[in-house]
Amino acid sequence: MTVNPQRISRLQEHGLTEYEARAYLALLELENSEASPIADLARVPRTKIYQALDGLEAKKLLVVIPDRPKRYQVQPISSYIASLEETYRSRATALGGEKDALTEEFAPRGKVTMERSGGFVVLKGRANISSKLCELVGKTATDFAVATSAMGAHRLAYHHDLIEQAAERGARVRVLAPGTSENEEACEKMAGRADVRHALVDLGAVTLSFVDEREVMLIHHVPDDRHYFQGADVALWSDDPAIVQSLKALFTLGWGLSVPYAERATAPVRLQDPAVATVVENLTREARRLVVA
Repeated sequence: MTVNPQRISRLQEHGLTEYEARAYLALLELENSEASPIADLARVPRTKIYQALDGLEAKKLLVVIPDRPKRYQVQPISSYIASLEETYRSRATALGGEKDALTEEFAPRGKVTMERSGGFVVLKGRANISSKLCELVGKTATDFAVATSAMGAHRLAYHHDLIEQAAERGARVRVLAPGTSENEEACEKMAGRADVRHALVDLGAVTLSFVDEREVMLIHHVPDDRHYFQGADVALWSDDPAIVQSLKALFTLGWGLSVPYAERATAPVRLQDPAVATVVENLTREARRLVVA
């Protein structure tokens, strides 16, 4: 029996279903038969054999002999191939006539721009997040902005070489943090290549950083921001445009409320500004939710 996968696949390439191909190959062996022997030889379920035989009849690959029960006489494949040739030839001619019209109707227009939706990544551990922050500074091309705490500025200055390199590439580097005795040396070090401003409202143990209006990282320092590398910090990074712009608006608000670093002595940090305190509370709550998740 020559019902094998290779021959079945070859017939399927020319429009037969698997069961039709199996039944036709069985009929080539039997030449003339009732349905049951065809199903047995072709290994086609009895519930499917009549559907397969009807398909072969429609393709003129067999003729039905009206006996009781019906018998099926196999036909040469040449007539079926000839009909395929005629069908393809007719379709090719029709396509040739419609080519110009189809080309015009379905030409690329390039008039619709879909809003890009970005991704989100949660990072955990102070060392991992510090490494990611260094990566962000290192890839900055036009603008790096960060709003952080007093100790956050101190840690940022630890990577002042990356800030200098970003400035040398022509990027604008902005640091917003409360100026205190703890970070005075750090802020003065960064002020040589960055625009450092004294924040009138302390964000607490939260840091916001932005890269080229395209990426944002929101960091919650857990349990606090006192140590360089030890801490169970959690951060949310995103390049989703809506998220970046929304959080950047908060930075812009804080930047607008700040004063030049040199004027910090006359503008002490206010910890109780109601509007900004609410924003900080919401950001901290979200960061804590991520820790639990």
